[in-house]
Amino acid sequence: MIDETQIEQLVLDELGGIITPEDSATLKKLLEEEPEARIIRNAIYDQFSGPEEQAFLALSPENLPLEQVWAKIRKRKWIRVIVRTTLTIVLLALAAPSIYILFIKPEKLDKRTANVHGLSLKTVALQLPDGEIVNLGSPQQQVTLGDVTLNAQQKQLSIKANKSGKGIATITVPSGKDYKIKLADGTEVQLNSDSKMLFPVSFNGRTREVTIEGEAYLSVAKDVKRPFIVHLPKSTIHVLGTEFNVNTYDKTYEQIALIKGAIKLKTDSTTLMLKPGFSVRYQQGQNLQMIRFDPEEILAWRVGTYVFRATTIDELCKVMKRWYGIKVVYDNPNTGQRRFTGYIDKSRPMRHFLDDLEFTGHFNYYFDNDSVLHIR
Repeated sequence: MIDETQIEQLVLDELGGIITPEDSATLKKLLEEEPEARIIRNAIYDQFSGPEEQAFLALSPENLPLEQVWAKIRKRKWIRVIVRTTLTIVLLALAAPSIYILFIKPEKLDKRTANVHGLSLKTVALQLPDGEIVNLGSPQQQVTLGDVTLNAQQKQLSIKANKSGKGIATITVPSGKDYKIKLADGTEVQLNSDSKMLFPVSFNGRTREVTIEGEAYLSVAKDVKRPFIVHLPKSTIHVLGTEFNVNTYDKTYEQIALIKGAIKLKTDSTTLMLKPGFSVRYQQGQNLQMIRFDPEEILAWRVGTYVFRATTIDELCKVMKRWYGIKVVYDNPNTGQRRFTGYIDKSRPMRHFLDDLEFTGHFNYYFDNDSVLHIR
């Protein structure tokens, strides 16, 4: 007799990307030996295959640990209802092949009220102030929702809102994607993969303020009466009209690179005026220092490349996770500290880049049956 609850928890951990290697091995063994386990796994995956569920997962708040998000999902009673009903039907069908059963899926409990536009999965998701979620996956979309008009083309969105428009929207870019958005004031923002921005649908106050996590390039529309303020996890940037790049992928520091114009960086302890052609790396407890940067290296992501110099395999794998949405495992922990110089071209298959690394003779890889990349 299999333990249905155990299998449900293992499958949900696998789906959420938080399963441990030990639990993954246990689940793999169960799937190989128990037909009922495969039925349960397929039923759960089916319930999270729709656009609404994908948008919900994409918009899970990053300040809430993933384990807590999935702990709540595990408690949803509809999972067990669907799994057990499906399991019963399949077992009946196996026992009596001549019996045909019509199965109507029960309505989900705890269903989100937000409507979803578009059918693409794992796409860029926009959550409007009223909670409505728009999947930005179609080549061309035009949607009017209350005071907000959305004009979406390939990998680009422009927002127009009446002056009476209020509230904060959130755009989330998943791994493997990048996206451009033109805000209501004319400011253009290009978001790298695995990034998020909170912004008002209409700038009605004395300031224009957005919040960014991940990496973004901003070309700020000039407005001397309303400064543009960018909130990062550990600092704040004040501008009037300028172009600059922000990177907060690494939780230990933030990097800001100024292309033109001027910006003022504020932290808890100090303020710095940044000059064009210079960047600053801010880490709590350390002094701010400006250094010159190479635009071709810092801004390469905007054209789909990543330039690296004497960079560790560990750092390269972080980029591959963001750009290709894959899971990476080190078979030899020491491998992660080896350093390489080169570039990643996002338009080429990932295997081409991995083969180039392997050609050096100091790198070896393989993919397992679950499409997990192993470095050895």
